[in-house]
Amino acid sequence: MIKENLIFLDCDYADSKELLSNISDILISKGYVKESFKNAILKREEIYPTAIQTEKFGLAIPHTDTEHINTPGIAFVKLKKDCTFKEMCTNNNIKVNMAFILLVNEKENQVGLLTKLMELFSKNEILEQLYNENDVNKLVNILTSQIK
Repeated sequence: MIKENLIFLDCDYADSKELLSNISDILISKGYVKESFKNAILKREEIYPTAIQTEKFGLAIPHTDTEHINTPGIAFVKLKKDCTFKEMCTNNNIKVNMAFILLVNEKENQVGLLTKLMELFSKNEILEQLYNENDVNKLVNILTSQIK
């Protein structure tokens, strides 16, 4: 699920719309998602925000319906500087440091993947490793070990 070509480091986006638009274009060009993905993920993020504030980090888990996905995976985006997303439940602005864009093409797998990510989000030490690591192979290994 986690591949080197789905790791995006030192990205610089002003807000969730810019991040999701640009990453969507890359995912479309790589064939991971359908053309419909971009509008679908932007619309879903607007209606159902996905940012979560942890003890040290602002995280986001944008995703959309399975019909827009060709190949499953998780796109990991680490930001050079914080990017504004709306917080899940409260709709408050959250400064996000890392985003985990879910590419789930089988609906029954979505809840399990979200559960694993929520477990990961409670592990400050692992989040620190993800935030501080700049080696793509090491990031793939860290994420793969946490999301089995």
